[in-house]
Amino acid sequence: MHGLEFLTVALLSITAQALNTSELYNSTRLEKRNGLRFNPRAEDIHVSPRAASISRPTTSTFTPRVGLSDEGPSQIMTGFLYIRDALDGTSLGYVSSAFNSFGEYGPMASPGQRLEVSINTDTMGPISIVTTNGPDPDLPFMVGITGFANDASGLRPGKYNYVYLGAGNRTAVDVSPRSGDNSFSRATGNPEGIESTIFSLRPTLDVMPFWINGDGSKPNVFLGLYENVLFLTGDKTMFVEIFGPVTWVILSFEPES
Repeated sequence: MHGLEFLTVALLSITAQALNTSELYNSTRLEKRNGLRFNPRAEDIHVSPRAASISRPTTSTFTPRVGLSDEGPSQIMTGFLYIRDALDGTSLGYVSSAFNSFGEYGPMASPGQRLEVSINTDTMGPISIVTTNGPDPDLPFMVGITGFANDASGLRPGKYNYVYLGAGNRTAVDVSPRSGDNSFSRATGNPEGIESTIFSLRPTLDVMPFWINGDGSKPNVFLGLYENVLFLTGDKTMFVEIFGPVTWVILSFEPES
């Protein structure tokens, strides 16, 4: 079988979501032996069809609302989200106030496009991030949006699964992904689960994301920048093996002066 045929087989397999984790590793090793690297285009991550067996997000009875009053002691500050390389601290700019074509957040393309946010800086618990100049005023929260090519296991070691950062309505504290309006689903027509109260603020003003899987587990997560999209994953090595190079980043809150 020629190298192109190997790549075609791999792409069809990931599209059908018919491979388990060990098969994905075997496929990757096979391609490398033939001088190929399995590295789907960003579009494949956004629009690959799912297997019918993949579970859909839980239907939420939570009523979306704007405001941070139930996050404990409240000191609301306005500012911007600064991105830097987790390895060496290199500045990568600010989160943009504009989405990409899939309704996802990434670095700003030019000065003056910084996303302005409001954060409760007076609590050590989970917080939401309100976006005050985002592209969709009726989607006023930064949310995690489940990845379209994910399987049903969520973010965890041994899985390439991922979560985009986009915009949506607010969900309750300590809940797994809920069905809800969001920027990715508006852009693509594909329904995805969301979580909004998935951040905590360190005394250094670093914004630390977290995630709650459908089974209630809370995995260690990593924030990355892939094809100018901010995302979370539970396994850095597995994600890179499947999709290609990533810049791992840290997000910080910079209060407005």
